Amino acid sequence: MESKATIKRQHILKSAKEFILKNGFNELTLDSVATQAGISKGGLLYHFPNKEALLIGLAQYIFEEFITLIEDQAKKDPLEKGKWCRALIEVTKKDLEHNAELYVGIIAASMLSPDLLKSMSQIYQFMQNKVDQDGINPVTATIIRLAIDGLYYSEFFNIAPLDDKLREKVFQQLINMTKKEDSF
Repeated sequence: MESKATIKRQHILKSAKEFILKNGFNELTLDSVATQAGISKGGLLYHFPNKEALLIGLAQYIFEEFITLIEDQAKKDPLEKGKWCRALIEVTKKDLEHNAELYVGIIAASMLSPDLLKSMSQIYQFMQNKVDQDGINPVTATIIRLAIDGLYYSEFFNIAPLDDKLREKVFQQLINMTKKEDSF
């Protein structure tokens, strides 16, 4: 059973995520998160003493949620070979449709915080380990992961982001790559 403090932290992080999705990352302040969570600023500061601590907690919360979604998606896949890559593709597709601004903000914030960057590095390593052992050519699996990174970064930097139709075709091509028989 989770402690009251853990439950409160989760509530604050969920509230911060909801605030960002509704108002944008640039509007995020400790006061706005406290208001969204329905707690005092002092209550928020008890769990997160400053904005950087909140962002680190939020990044970890989001990454744990992302990994859980990928694990759940992989479990549903009847094909063993390539299931982690397909799960990463499917979860990313949904994420870019619904939560892109949230992740873009976390990526931006990570550039200012070594601790936040370390959290991001852990999720990348987790996913790289999964795709390396996915039963498909490791080069193909890595190309898929790097293409997904590129989709996020084109959104982040607003450098020729893909329109919805082309992005869908890219995702379909990536899925197709997981099903081809490649020799190692």
